[in-house]
Amino acid sequence: MRVGIIGAGGIGRVHAEAVLAGTDVSLAGVYDVDRDRARSLAGALGTRAFVSPHELYEASTGVVIASPNRTHAGYALEALDHGRSLLCEKPMAVSLAQAADMRTRAAAASAVCAMGFNYRYLKVVQEARRHIADGTLGRVLHVDIALKRQSALTRKHFTWRDGEEERCTSGALGDLGVHLIDLLHFLFDSRIDLTCCRVGLQTKVPRKGGMEVRVDDHAFVSGLLESGPSFALTASKASQPEQTGFTLTLTGSRGDLVHDSQDGPVLHLRTGVDWEQIKLLGSGGLEDPPGEVPGWADSFLDQVHAWAGAVTGAQPPLHMADFDTGYRAQRVLEELLRLGGRV
Repeated sequence: MRVGIIGAGGIGRVHAEAVLAGTDVSLAGVYDVDRDRARSLAGALGTRAFVSPHELYEASTGVVIASPNRTHAGYALEALDHGRSLLCEKPMAVSLAQAADMRTRAAAASAVCAMGFNYRYLKVVQEARRHIADGTLGRVLHVDIALKRQSALTRKHFTWRDGEEERCTSGALGDLGVHLIDLLHFLFDSRIDLTCCRVGLQTKVPRKGGMEVRVDDHAFVSGLLESGPSFALTASKASQPEQTGFTLTLTGSRGDLVHDSQDGPVLHLRTGVDWEQIKLLGSGGLEDPPGEVPGWADSFLDQVHAWAGAVTGAQPPLHMADFDTGYRAQRVLEELLRLGGRV
């Protein structure tokens, strides 16, 4: 399977490195509207820089869309017209209408269309899901889940992520929180009950480069899953370094499970009085960037492997999020943003 990458930014590079590290895929090349950036990445990786997306489609079996959110739908529909399978970065699109169009077109195609919800492939998430499914915790009563970064504090210049055009998907809730929305669905095989959610959105850094920031950089959501557990979800881009990372706490009728990524790939499990520490060893195929969640880079490798296996028929799409999944997350995201007053 030959994979072309659309988008030569940071996430595009991570996807390209995951493809290069994979055993069942090869890298056809990269495309970006910024040709210099595409040439720079292609040179660093020893691959080809395409001068147009159509050239990339012709040279590829599958396409990774890692470009800005507003371009996802256009590239996805073009790639489907060329009969190419897709791995589209989250969020799926900048509106539910766009996501619906993508889902409809994917359903009518023979291509395998996957969503880039790579946090599903973190070892701690996989282990937590196993403990939920096997009843170790009893009936899960409450979930605390959070993803916190400091990019709103460290990025000083106004970019497309801060503006009006993509304010529904590039803020803390749209960019980070959509991962957590998907993880709640994934962990419990249950949807969020949108009739009882409460949402708080904040913009803690209101201006950059003299321009008004039009997106949230801190979001909190509380509510219920249709299967019963209550949840509290926090997504932030305005956290201090000691607060950053991914955290998950499950409170059950017979036990509790706690993870804080600042502790490393470790889960803490209690089914009685004492806590048990569970250390999770990953494959170690790719090195995580400094300050990133442990196993983050490998999650992209596992994701592309699952997608490639589904495309070639070599294996069932274990844990893979499809375009139905992406649409479901987009629907929840839009409703939460509406409740928070941002749409």
